[in-house]
This record gives sequence, structure tokens and C-alpha cells, in this order.
Amino acid sequence: MKKFAKLSLVAAMAVAGVSASAQPLAEAIKNVDVSGTMVYRYDDRSLDDTAASTFSNSTHNSYKIAVNLKSKINDDLTANTRTVIGSGNGMAVLHTESADGEAGFALTQANFAYTGIANTTIIAGKQAVPSPFAVQADAAGDEDTGTGITAIVNAGAVTVAGTYLNQTNLITGGNDIAGLGVMASVGPVGLDAWYLKVLESSAMNDDHDAYTVGAKAKVAMVSMYGRYSAVAHGASGLDTESLWKVGAKANFGGFGFGVDYGQTNDANVRTTGVNLTGDADAKVNLQGWGLNLNKNDASLLKINVNTKVAGFGLSANYNLQEVGSADNKEYYGQVSQKIGKNFKYYVRLGQTKPDAGADGTRGRVHVQYSF
Repeated sequence: MKKFAKLSLVAAMAVAGVSASAQPLAEAIKNVDVSGTMVYRYDDRSLDDTAASTFSNSTHNSYKIAVNLKSKINDDLTANTRTVIGSGNGMAVLHTESADGEAGFALTQANFAYTGIANTTIIAGKQAVPSPFAVQADAAGDEDTGTGITAIVNAGAVTVAGTYLNQTNLITGGNDIAGLGVMASVGPVGLDAWYLKVLESSAMNDDHDAYTVGAKAKVAMVSMYGRYSAVAHGASGLDTESLWKVGAKANFGGFGFGVDYGQTNDANVRTTGVNLTGDADAKVNLQGWGLNLNKNDASLLKINVNTKVAGFGLSANYNLQEVGSADNKEYYGQVSQKIGKNFKYYVRLGQTKPDAGADGTRGRVHVQYSF
């Protein structure tokens, strides 16, 4: 098992494992690691005026169960799978005013990881897309996957990752993607730089290039980060999209404070389906609750204050999104608690105040179990 210690954080995010064999169950499970999450959410969203029933003006129950199986074949090879019970690779969302329904079943990862080369991990098969433009795994949200090969090499303080995927759900059309990433640590600072090449296909007549550079550091009680991302479109008439963001968190005397700010340029191509910043939960984006930076000519300011009282986490949040000349606001409070090491929940209640349209009230109960 000691060779598994060579897996970098990137490899750990990108793989999960399974096996099937005809040997007795007691013998088969000796070399199988099982992990995963189970999430239930209740969302209640009400608008001040009675618009048609939509997810922004209704109540929903949502579910997602994800199970990772990692099976050791020999000292150098493991078989890995990730299975999701939900809707595709995300949550099954059931409207409470409709009859109860059933979640679907999806095999989102099925790959082999080889560690027989020193300081190297090679992953082949259906896997998470290894890039800050993608969401590798999410207990509640969607995930970005593809089929191909990824190699990760650790060289001291530097890790290099290369990938080629001949199919992916990261962008419209399922284009081939080639990618290269470099991650390094310099003292208390972590750095990463990634490049993705979206190759021409019948769905897209031009190549597209995506870049992102990020830095993060923690000094004493303060954590800081910054990231710049851009997508250059080969198609004539489409501008290069860019997004930058910075943020800091600090803890003093039992109280925590956080501020994040980001901006996008006015590229005006984010509805074409070729942008790679479409997933609001990806590291290249900036996400509030209902507000994010997946907009043209936009900015987002997030302010958070938090503390702990009698084992409960308490937080107050204010988010301001500017899109062109429009201001959209949301503010909410949250109570959270972690029970043991595997179970946690939060209750959230807030108000939305869009520049145009009706104000709204949003509530959520989120329950999560990890195994």
C-alpha cells in the first residue's frame, strides 16, 4: 500500500476505484476501499409576486449519493469507479408539488491507475477532468468527466500533470481536450498554472484555448488567494473571455472574516456554449449562493462574518453582483453543525434583491453524510 502514498492531491481528486471478480466475497473485499457521500437538500424559494412555478419560485427535495470503489489489482495497479445515484452526475431534484419520483443511476468514473513508475501516476479510462476549469467531485453538484489518459509526475515541490481526453462533458459538443498543468510550493505560497486546448470538431469549427494561473498562501491567521483565467476562442467574431478574483480569510478571537471579489470582461460570448467558465462551482469561477460570475461585464463582492457558539457555526453573508449597470444583492444567515467526523448539516435562510424582477426569500436545509 505504500505506493499509494505517491499519489498527489490532483491524482486523489481525479480517481476513485472498484473491482469485480468471481472470488469469494470475503477475499475480494480485502483489497477494496469504499468511500462516498450521501446528501439530502430541501430548498424553498418564494418570490414576492406570484410568477409561474419555476425552481426559483417553488420547493424541492434533492438527493445525491456517490460511491467510490478502489480495488488493488497488484502493487502497481488499481481499478477505480465512481457511481452516482441522482440525475446524471448531479442531484435528483424533485418538485414537492409533484408525485414522488426516483433518482437515476450513473457510472461517472471507470478507470485504472498505474503507479509502477517512480513518482508517477497514470490514469486511463473514464475519469474526472484534472483542471481548475472543471469540478472533479461534488457531494451535491454536477461533475466534469471525460475519457482518456492523464499522467501526473511529482518532482519534489513541483507536480506536473498532462491529460488528453477524447470525450468530455466539460463543454458543449464533447470535444477532445488536451491539457497541461504545473503545481508548485514556494515557502508558504502554493502556485498553479493550467492550459487546456479544446480541439476542433464537427460541433465546433475552431479550436479554443483556456488558461488559468492561481496563487494561495496562509500566513499566521490569514489565508489569501488570487486567480486569473481566460478563454481565447478561435472562431472569428468571438472575443477572449477573462475572469479574475482575489480573496482573504482571517480568524481573530473566535471570529472569522472573509472577503472575495472578482470581475469578468465584456466578451459577450458566454451564451455560445464554448466557454469553459460555465460551472459556477469550478475554481476559476466565483460563487455566492444564487449569484456567481458566469456573466459578461460582471463583478461579484462577497462578505462573510462567522463564529462558533456551543458547537454551532454561525455566519452572516452579503453578496453584491453587478452586471453592466444592474445591481443584484443577496444576504443570508446560516447555522451549521458537525456531528462526529462523518455527519454535518446546515440551515440557511436569506433574501434576494435583483435589480429587475421580484425580490425573493430563499431557504435551505442541507444534510450530508460521508463514509
